[in-house]
Order: sequence, then structure tokens, then C-alpha cells
Amino acid sequence: MGKCHTSISILCGAVLLFSVSNVSADFVGTLNLYANGGKYWFNSDRLNGTPFHGLTLQDTTGGGGGLGFNMTNYWAMEGVVDYFIVGVDDFPEKLEIYNYHLDLLYQFGGQFCGDFCWQPYVAFGVGEMRINYDKAPKKRYRRYYTDEDGIERYDCKYRYKHGYKYPDWHPYRRYLCNWHDRQTMVNLGLGIKYSLGPRWQARADVRLFQGVDHGGLDGFASVAIGYQWIEYPDFWYDEDADGIIDATDQCPQTPVGVDVGPDGCPMDIDFDGVPAYIDQCPNTPVGTAVDEYGCIRR
Repeated sequence: MGKCHTSISILCGAVLLFSVSNVSADFVGTLNLYANGGKYWFNSDRLNGTPFHGLTLQDTTGGGGGLGFNMTNYWAMEGVVDYFIVGVDDFPEKLEIYNYHLDLLYQFGGQFCGDFCWQPYVAFGVGEMRINYDKAPKKRYRRYYTDEDGIERYDCKYRYKHGYKYPDWHPYRRYLCNWHDRQTMVNLGLGIKYSLGPRWQARADVRLFQGVDHGGLDGFASVAIGYQWIEYPDFWYDEDADGIIDATDQCPQTPVGVDVGPDGCPMDIDFDGVPAYIDQCPNTPVGTAVDEYGCIRR
């Protein structure tokens, strides 16, 4: 529970920091490229199913990058790859871990204040963690032998020497030095974005990763800086959601759900100048003077 409390504290601090600043939302069509870094907490079950089953990965720092695209003003998709070099308890070498996942983000920008003054979000996704040990053992731990051709080689199955030795009863005193394990992971998280300018953006993110294959709940708290190179494109943006892009919409503030014509303006069935959605007399003869409700003026 301690790592969860730490993650929540970091997130709350980020919300308090960013919510007092002027923040802009990512509008539809925005493309984001960002680099992140932070602290990762591994569950003790993460090495289950590997040659190091029963051992524990040490919590570590690391980071990576991501590429995101805003499909709407509120929904975004991101692909992320994080990389860590991780120590193992009671083991002299380190493992390489890649955590790559595809996420959906729902961004609340503009729903708490009309001018998009901040942009918190929730995220969920699925991916894979790859745990590698594909390096030769360090020289001091190698066990050399000579093959039938007289060539000196080292044996990937070896026992620790030089002062680092497992007791005879330990089940992990021998292992293969070239292996990898792939585990499916699902994630859920919270975060907040902060605008640093027209194209630069900072964010804070707290994520929980649940192992599907071997169980275990990991945590990752990170900060990131990103760059946007498609900004508020008029040819994609539809502010009033009437199906007519803003570049050609002559009535950009049409109420939601109102039928519009090719110009983006509300339909006027009887051509009396009063939109059909408020016209109380929709069949007024052409040329008849009407009031604001579309009925014959008396």
C-alpha cells in the first residue's frame, strides 16, 4: 500500500500545481510527441514464470516516450514505450525491461471551465512487458571451458564464484544467460497536462499496471514534456459538432442536435427567416411577414 499512497500524493500535488495556471486543451487533430521519466514499483510476482521465479525486482527509475493523437476534443489515443534497467534481489546482474502499451485517454479540458484552463485526464490501456536477460555474464562470474577444437568459451549455465555463491539448497543457483519473458499488462491511470506555450506541454501521470499472465500490481509515477506539431487544425475542428467543419461553417454556434444545411446554419423549411427548430408556424406562406416565432405578424 505504501507505493500506492506515494503515487496518489504525487498526483494530488501535480493537480494543485497545474490547476492554478493557464492551461490549454488539446483539440481534435493535435499530434503529441513526448518523453517521460519517473519511478516504477514492481510487484513481487513479476518474475513468476521466468528462470528467476521467486526472486524480486528492485524498484527503479527509468523512462521512455510516447506518441499521441487527439481523435476528438476529449478522446485521445497514445502509444508508449518505457525502458528500465532493473536489479534483482540476491542477484549480481541486472535485467532489461520494456513496457509498451496502447492507451485511450479521456480529457476533461473545458468541462470544468469554458476557456480550457486546465486539462486533467483518465487513461486506460493494454500492452506487454518484456523482461530480458540477454547479456553475457560479467567477466568475474564467467565459467570458462575449452571445447573440442581448443577454443575457450564460457558456459551460460554457471554457478556463482568469487565470494558470491548460492547455498546448495537454493533452487536458482544455475540459470540460462539468454532468455526473455513477455507478460500481458493492463493499466489504469490519472494525469494532468499543463501548457508551456503554443507547442510545448508538460504533464504528470500516475499509472497502475495489472499483470494478466502472472498477476501482480505495479505502479509508475512519471512526469513528461511533449511537443505538438499539429495545432488546432481548422480543416478538422467542428466546434458546434453539427457535422460541418469550422472552415466552412457559417453558423459555428448552432445548438447541439439541430438540423443544419451545407453551410452549417439551421434549416428554415418555410424560408421565413426563422430556423425550423424554433419556428412555431413551420408552414407560413413564402413572403409573409412573421414574428420572432415564425408566425404571421398581426
